[in-house]
Amino acid sequence: MKRNAYSYIRFSSQAQAQGDSFRRQMARTVEFCEKHDLILNETRYEDLGVSGWTGENMERGALGDFLHAVKSNKIEKGSLLILENWDRFSRLKPRVAYNKLAEIIEHGVDVVTLEDGKIHTKETLDDFATLVSSFAVMQRANEESSRKSDVVGAAWAAKRKAVAEGKEILTRHCPAWLRPKADGKGFELIPERFKVLKRIFRLVKEGKGKREIARTLDGEGVPPWSRGEHWRDNYILELIKSRTLLGELHPLRRKQPDSEPIKGYYPAAIDEETWTAIQPRKREFAAGPQSVVNLFSGLLHDGYHPDYLMKVTASSRDKNYIYMQSDYHAVDPLFTQWQKEIKAGRKAGPRPFSSEGFRYGEFERHFLEHFEDIDFHAILPNKPVVETGRVEHLQAEKKANEKALANLLKALETGEESAVVMGQIKKREAAAGRLAREVAVETQRLKAERHAVDSFQEEQQRLTELMAGSSREARLALRALFHRIIERIDFFVAGLFEVPSDMKVHVDPKHYGMTCYSVTLVGGYKMWIWWDGLQIWEEPNPPKPV
Repeated sequence: MKRNAYSYIRFSSQAQAQGDSFRRQMARTVEFCEKHDLILNETRYEDLGVSGWTGENMERGALGDFLHAVKSNKIEKGSLLILENWDRFSRLKPRVAYNKLAEIIEHGVDVVTLEDGKIHTKETLDDFATLVSSFAVMQRANEESSRKSDVVGAAWAAKRKAVAEGKEILTRHCPAWLRPKADGKGFELIPERFKVLKRIFRLVKEGKGKREIARTLDGEGVPPWSRGEHWRDNYILELIKSRTLLGELHPLRRKQPDSEPIKGYYPAAIDEETWTAIQPRKREFAAGPQSVVNLFSGLLHDGYHPDYLMKVTASSRDKNYIYMQSDYHAVDPLFTQWQKEIKAGRKAGPRPFSSEGFRYGEFERHFLEHFEDIDFHAILPNKPVVETGRVEHLQAEKKANEKALANLLKALETGEESAVVMGQIKKREAAAGRLAREVAVETQRLKAERHAVDSFQEEQQRLTELMAGSSREARLALRALFHRIIERIDFFVAGLFEVPSDMKVHVDPKHYGMTCYSVTLVGGYKMWIWWDGLQIWEEPNPPKPV
């Protein structure tokens, strides 16, 4: 009976796809099958443009799929896997590559390497001559990839240094509102596109959503910057979120971020404060309904079940029957049991809080009436009290990690290569990337917090103006403003079962079962509002001004 054969073809770069690599590997495989009377299976395993040096082909590529198929007995025993040479199989360390080879063979599938014409079987696995020969070839492949990686890494480091010093650019590719300078040593803003960019910033500040901005630009006949005939709403979103607006370049190596960004690589189209102000928060920069019903979409939560939102539904808009109800009711076992009792015609008892509806209009009027009276200037400090300890700790840890990494590299240069040292280097490099990201995230959070406090006072007058408006545009702008200054609102339809100890002195027992809600401002400032108008700022916030 003829043996079943499977081909495995791999090359590392997409550029090789334009060359002869694929055709050559496939032709040699077909020729071998014809010569040895094998059946070449129609299922082909191909990793085109996938690295063998990183092990990606074994972890997430077609070779990994083949290994899984072998282990799960989807490929019959006695089959053959045909490779052009060991380079195609793997460029990892010889021991790692040989162990993978052994896995395949131990499961009953032999492996052919066309370059030397050898068939590797269970019998040859432990043959000393074959073992030494295979290790030598695998070692050569690994060393060649390692050398290439070092050369490319050194060239990249030199290139990055020259770019950071402003001596050259990485590529002529740049954001849509820029173009390379005539001398090729930098970039410049395209005036007509920069005007469009400023128009987009203005629309965002006015509370327009991504879809509305896209439609506005289309309506004005502004040619789109991306492919297609129209402006895409997601393109608007990604543009607003991009830090290239600040002039930063975030280079990638092997599809992963390359440490810290290069600042000042592009001319900045916006300053840090303005960029922070226009950043969309969760659920804020969405398309928006045809008519703006809910001013608090994404902000209003069920106080009893904080992970669930209060959903606004309209049973009859004409009669203003618009209610808000907790999303938790859909999974509340008490509500499920209550429904069963009702359907069975039995006395079900009181309706669970999670399913209680509340008139949205009443809540909105109550909120606007009391929120408008808040004097942010009197409540908030001139400068936010920011805990910078975490940033300082992270920076110290980052500095210590960099020092340890430098010592390890120095030890590697002066002594023999050690598996232990290499392992430590990899751990330190991974830690360096993690710490750089954490420092960046924490620093950005603190900047956003500072900006939030500064912007409360700036938004005070605009808040008063927008509350007086009733048009769709005014309500959209008011909703956007709420998302800029409010972190969340927790609604307690039946009041608090237990009042926080630091507030008991201000809250008498009659308020315990009264409808109330807490408003958490960006920056952590939190106030409570009861239905009779009682307002209390939660410690450690400053007391509500008299």
